[in-house]
Amino acid sequence: MSALRRPRKRRAARLPRGAPTAAQAFVARLRLDHARLSRVLREIEVQRARLRSHPELARPVIVEALRYLVHYQDRHHHPREDRLYARLIAARSELRAELRGLVREHRGGAGRSRLLTASLLRLPAARLRRGAGRRFARELQAYVDETRHHMRREERCVFLREIEPQLSDGEWQELVREIVPDDPLADAASLARDYPQLASALAESVHEVSTGTHVHVADAPASRGARSLEALREGTRSLLDAYGELLHEGLGLLRENARSLLPPYAPLATVSALPQVGRRNYQFAVRCVLLPSRLTLDCALAVLRQHHR
Repeated sequence: MSALRRPRKRRAARLPRGAPTAAQAFVARLRLDHARLSRVLREIEVQRARLRSHPELARPVIVEALRYLVHYQDRHHHPREDRLYARLIAARSELRAELRGLVREHRGGAGRSRLLTASLLRLPAARLRRGAGRRFARELQAYVDETRHHMRREERCVFLREIEPQLSDGEWQELVREIVPDDPLADAASLARDYPQLASALAESVHEVSTGTHVHVADAPASRGARSLEALREGTRSLLDAYGELLHEGLGLLRENARSLLPPYAPLATVSALPQVGRRNYQFAVRCVLLPSRLTLDCALAVLRQHHR
């Protein structure tokens, strides 16, 4: 009879209490990349405003910022998103069109950042101080605005949705196991070595950025408290970056609303624009609530993960 006994079901290996799932770890890394990308975009805007008056100072920072976007965001971050989107397309057919659009924008954005870099390097400082500098500054600002709009669409379409149940745990594990180089912005020494001008411009922003967010743990052991503190610092920095991004987005929303509601001598157009303005404001309000909440949760999970390692 013993041979007829049903085999015992093996229990799934339990993660330490509070440890993030593979899905949470993967999405948290993408969100962290977005926070750092937002930091670089803000610095590009700062240097863009100085480009005509001090091209010799602003140009090196902008060039390195664009190279960072090409070398890390376009070569590593966006392909990771593309692999996630390919799996989500199979699971969520209603998102197919939007996700494929995001993938196309990844490819177009990479080419555009390279063209901007080449154009900026070709322009002499004398021309940057005149009309050519003004035209390039407009192109650069358009690129920044479109990149921010792209990130907002990703947040709305993917990261603010409950996507964890859409893929199996095995699929999430495969995504997490992919070897991805560490983000240079995660370590001040790496940033200073590879992008010295950008590192100098971001010195205050990256001062407290630790190596605790790296995929690979350093050989030198660190205490649980130290690792948790590093994760808390990085999470706080990401949250501050997110609030900075929301501030820029809010200013852009004010400009859009003003253009919609104040067309000259067109009261009917103003009235017809009210529903669209209301929708934009509502979406922004939801984002102001959900994005910081998600980043706070990511930070808490990262602290717990370091504590239980």
